[in-house]
Amino acid sequence: MSIEETRAVWERFKTADSAHDAEGTAAVYAEDVVLTGTPLRGRATLKKFDSDFWAAFPDYKREYLQEVVSDDSVALVWRVTGTHTGKWIGIEPTGLSLDWRGCSIFTIRDGHIAEAQAFQRDVIGELRREANLQLVRRLVEAENAGDLDAYSACMAPDIEVWVNGKLTQTSRESQRESARATLAAFPDWRHETLALTGDGDLAVLRWRGEGTHSAPWAGIPASGNRLEFHGTSTVEVKGGLMQRIWIDMDMAGPLRQMAGRQEGG
Repeated sequence: MSIEETRAVWERFKTADSAHDAEGTAAVYAEDVVLTGTPLRGRATLKKFDSDFWAAFPDYKREYLQEVVSDDSVALVWRVTGTHTGKWIGIEPTGLSLDWRGCSIFTIRDGHIAEAQAFQRDVIGELRREANLQLVRRLVEAENAGDLDAYSACMAPDIEVWVNGKLTQTSRESQRESARATLAAFPDWRHETLALTGDGDLAVLRWRGEGTHSAPWAGIPASGNRLEFHGTSTVEVKGGLMQRIWIDMDMAGPLRQMAGRQEGG
């Protein structure tokens, strides 16, 4: 192909991309188009990917900072902005407004884009991390509000909960009942987030909890004492829901407080 022909293909793609026109971009893709470095293959697959992306980022805009067109390829440097307001590749909306730069190389064959390769920061990882952190925040907020429906909605039906190395719950309903019992025992319970971070499918929460021991809990009669708990929860997220929670917490301090002895006494 000549440079002029390649440029004409490229301009058709840019027009469709700017208009969020998945039919238009699909018309420019080769039937066997490949997005290198991903499992995305074929015109229909990339058409759906484009459509889903624009639905999740309705204010998406790409700025073309530099372009180099040759007989059979286009190399470009770009800037993309957009707000994540819809579910995308399994990631729940985070509300994050993103602004990132990268570069891409498109290979043109017989009047169509046959291959595309992008070099950019891990935006998908950033969105997944933020979605996981927001999920943990929702759980804490629901617990503090005593909203067991919102609390259990954060969890997978077959969630596993481990406490100090022991598997204590194996379902959403059993963990909901455990939370109900805790809130009944500590009706003024408050869960304070001290630190929250995440990476990949994991989120780690360092927390402090306190409440008045007003009803039996863990087989111990109500003491009427104010109790304080400290611990760390590691949460594994799959498909936007909590799949496993590992809780490591101090129990010696609360047990002493139940007996009426304060820390250091």
